[in-house]
Amino acid sequence: MGNLIFSDIDGTLINSKQEVTPKTKMAIRRQIIKGNVFVPVSARMPKAIMSVVGEITKTCPMVAYNGALVLDEMGHTLDSRSMPSAKAAEICNYIEYKNNGVVWNVYSGNNWYYFPGNNDELVKNEEKIVKFKAQPSSIAEINQLENVHKILLMGTPDLLDATQKDLQQLYPEFYIVKSAANLLEVVVKGVSKGQGVKVIAQALGADLKECWAFGDNYNDEKMLQSVGHPVVMGNAPENLKRKFATTLDNNHDGIAAVLDKIN
Repeated sequence: MGNLIFSDIDGTLINSKQEVTPKTKMAIRRQIIKGNVFVPVSARMPKAIMSVVGEITKTCPMVAYNGALVLDEMGHTLDSRSMPSAKAAEICNYIEYKNNGVVWNVYSGNNWYYFPGNNDELVKNEEKIVKFKAQPSSIAEINQLENVHKILLMGTPDLLDATQKDLQQLYPEFYIVKSAANLLEVVVKGVSKGQGVKVIAQALGADLKECWAFGDNYNDEKMLQSVGHPVVMGNAPENLKRKFATTLDNNHDGIAAVLDKIN
């Protein structure tokens, strides 16, 4: 068993054109051939992870929804942490009540739901990025779901900062974190990319002190803290770059620059 190489996707593995560059692809493949295991760790849903990672390898373990759903390389669930659908519906209700241009999205297993009619272009843009279609839904339908792995709120950075403050006061039981300036993620407490990578390491019998991780944003911080070799991308916020080793940005093969130096 080789070491594990954990990587965030958006802003890290893919460039700003949403592509994995040939150089980065080859660098990761070389590591896989050496016997190391590549593990995508993302706020995305499983199918939207594979739409990117499928270009590098056909099977791999993964951490989806910021750690709320962890799958082995066969797609079997290693860990699933969901919130009660009634609570998810309540948060969606709050967003609707505020009616300030923030859009809610709800994820359950391999399904993505949104409420049509309010700022739909934000959802359409996300669909383009992750190459997966959202299903129009309603708060009443959300209330009926068996489980909810994640709520994603979309909007302007300022609006989301204010929404984050409000929701943290109203729902202390949730972990609420930005995955991009215009994206705010809501998962249950205890869920994080850090928790997700621990589950994978345990399942594969790997020592996290020997593992690598790449990230570019605040929702990557707990993952970066839990491995022996954390690396942030050149496009990460300044205060993350002060805490961790930094490589080139995601448009200049930052991952390959590091992996090609590992023996």
